[in-house]
Amino acid sequence: RYSRSRPDWYICSGFNKWGMTNSMIAALLISAKITGKRHPSAPVYSPQRLTTPPAAKSMLKNGIQSAKGVGKELFFIPTENARDIPKGHGGIVEYEGKKYGIYKDEEGRSFVVDIRCPHMGCQLEWNPDEKSWDCPCHGSRFDYQGRILDNPAQESIEGKMLS
Repeated sequence: RYSRSRPDWYICSGFNKWGMTNSMIAALLISAKITGKRHPSAPVYSPQRLTTPPAAKSMLKNGIQSAKGVGKELFFIPTENARDIPKGHGGIVEYEGKKYGIYKDEEGRSFVVDIRCPHMGCQLEWNPDEKSWDCPCHGSRFDYQGRILDNPAQESIEGKMLS
C-alpha cells in the first residue's frame, strides 16, 4: 500500500534491472490484495521482510558474495590460449591483450566475439550445450558468431572469423 491515508493506492518500485519479472509479480500481488486473497509469494516480496537484524546479516553476506562474483569477472585473466581450445568448444581467452570469447568449429575455424553483452555490459559465458554465448545477468543469448538469439539485448555482438 502507498500509505495508511490512501488505503486504496498501491505502488511498486525499486525493480532496478528486474522490471520485466518483478513488475509482473507485483501486478499479481496487488491484484490478490485488492480482491482479498493471499498470494503464495507475498512474504518473499513484502517490504517488511528485511527489517530485522538477521536480515541485515544475510544482506551483508549476499552483498559480499555478489561483490566477489563481480570482482572475479572483472579481474579474471584467462589462462587458456586460443590454440588450446579444442574443436567443437568455446571459452574465454586473452587475444591481442583483451578478453574475447572464442569458438572453434569442427573444421578448426575460430570465431572470436566480444564477451560484453550489448544490453548492460555483463560478461558473457560459453554455453557448451547450445554452442552459444549467454548473458548470466538478463538472459540475452548469441550464437557462436555473435548473432543475437534472445533478448533483452537488441543487437548482435561484434564477431569475426580468424583465418
